[in-house]
Amino acid sequence: MLATLRKFLGFDMTIAEWIGTAVLAAIPYLVIGVIWSLTHTDHLDDMSDVDRLVSFLGSIVSWPVLLFSDVCMA
Repeated sequence: MLATLRKFLGFDMTIAEWIGTAVLAAIPYLVIGVIWSLTHTDHLDDMSDVDRLVSFLGSIVSWPVLLFSDVCMA
């Protein structure tokens, strides 16, 4: 078990592979965030354009927190 873990953690990756792995991990996170933000837009009605944009982008990034809390991003 420990040898397998060391072999896994000792795997060499190039910078391009790290970037590709980060992009592949970020795509589902951002897609879920966009879906969450598009279905929870009630708090955006009384905001100006810039505030609405910042709040929408903030809800895309923070969707896991908003999923478990009752916080309005206003």
